[in-house]
Amino acid sequence: MEPLHKNRGLAHSHLFKFLLLELICLMLMVADKNRAIAQPIRDGLSYLALPLIKMVEWPQSIYQVTELALSRQQLLIEENTQLKQQLIEAQLKVQQNTTLVAENHRLRELLGARQESPLSTSVAFVSNINLNERRHHIIINQGSSDGVFVGQAVIGLTGVIGQVDVVSAQSSHVILLTDAAHGHQDTLLLNEIPISADIQSGDVLVTSGFGNRFPRGLKIAEVTSLSLTENRMFQTAEADPYVNFERLTEVFLVWPEQATVTTGVDHE
Repeated sequence: MEPLHKNRGLAHSHLFKFLLLELICLMLMVADKNRAIAQPIRDGLSYLALPLIKMVEWPQSIYQVTELALSRQQLLIEENTQLKQQLIEAQLKVQQNTTLVAENHRLRELLGARQESPLSTSVAFVSNINLNERRHHIIINQGSSDGVFVGQAVIGLTGVIGQVDVVSAQSSHVILLTDAAHGHQDTLLLNEIPISADIQSGDVLVTSGFGNRFPRGLKIAEVTSLSLTENRMFQTAEADPYVNFERLTEVFLVWPEQATVTTGVDHE
């Protein structure tokens, strides 16, 4: 009977301890609620657990920061690509507008020159330019079907260009002032000028009107240098034409009041 009595005592002892601990817990909870006596303990435990919490949060934070940086980088790349595309389109539009403005200005000059010129002229467009060492000529898009004739004067907005050399039905060859028959490459050569001639650098050469090829008073070139011949009996002059032959796109054909079609070319 003694062991059974002891077991019951132990059971009552454990139950008493449990109830006692429950009572103590309730008292502590009530006291903590009213006076927060356990707050320092909680604070201490939170400080101790903070490194562990940070270690758990760091991988997630790093992932979020990396994802945000990559998304922003991708967004910047897309925006940069769009801006580049817009810039290219804007530059193309500017170039097109500049070209159109220049073309309109050039056509207005042609129209104004055609209206203001007292000469009878018509516009022809250049289809080919040949400026090799021996031959300087251009091809225009008008020929005998348009009334073009050999020896016909050809001028530009800035001065004399040359004469029609060969005529076909739909096109014509125009020999330029800088051809070997007149000069040397881009310079005109004037030989056997009398010593007594009043000529100097800077003088403007114009057409005389003799021969009825070129109307009188058209600008040809500007004298750039003078030199004496070996026998010192004449002068030789070099002159730069006013026309830029490399950039010709259109020319004026001069129609004299009484045009006489010839088979030769007058090298005036």
